[in-house]
Amino acid sequence: MTQSNIKSSSKTSWELIKDGGVEFFQFKSDNRLMVYSTKSNEERFLERFKPILLKQIHSDIIIDVDKDSARIGDGLLTQRSNLALGVRIADCLPVFLFNETEICIIHCGWQGIIKGIAKRAKRLMGNCKYILGACIEPCCYEVKEDTARLFMQQYKNAVIRKDTRYFIDLKGAIIEDLGEEKLIASLDFCTKCHPEYFYAYRREDKNKRDYAVGIPKA
Repeated sequence: MTQSNIKSSSKTSWELIKDGGVEFFQFKSDNRLMVYSTKSNEERFLERFKPILLKQIHSDIIIDVDKDSARIGDGLLTQRSNLALGVRIADCLPVFLFNETEICIIHCGWQGIIKGIAKRAKRLMGNCKYILGACIEPCCYEVKEDTARLFMQQYKNAVIRKDTRYFIDLKGAIIEDLGEEKLIASLDFCTKCHPEYFYAYRREDKNKRDYAVGIPKA
């Protein structure tokens, strides 16, 4: 197994792991593990980590898998130590939250953020820490004016205007919802700018997905 630090800061110290023909990013915190797939071998990644996955609908629905068998929504939560929770990613932002007894992973696109999925996760988790995966960054995430105005109503600091063009900072909005003091790490790559690692919907990878997986005990 080989690994390399991506950034040196304590808030960005993800590692790139190459092991058994699989390449992925990982971050360990308090005996919990967050992993993010690369384009190297998605099938082998899924075989290795075996996450529970959802039919994602850009909602604020978070399913407690210990109590509910439903699998339609955009977040998963558990207290069990033997489950891996996953979401599919195509430029949206995966967020991994954990407290002393639970873990939660949410899929945050602009629609889910506006609907309040991060706020819902915070209410469900209480006092928790969180980790951000990679997503499309504001350098590339141009949106229409009507979408920008929705963000301005709740997250005006997450909207960047360049002349008549509008760009959204998904991570900035989530940090407003969850609090910067609770942020443990952020995988600071733009999925569109880094085709060597990630698929991107905005780069015409319409039918391809990356995967973010939260594992209770590393």
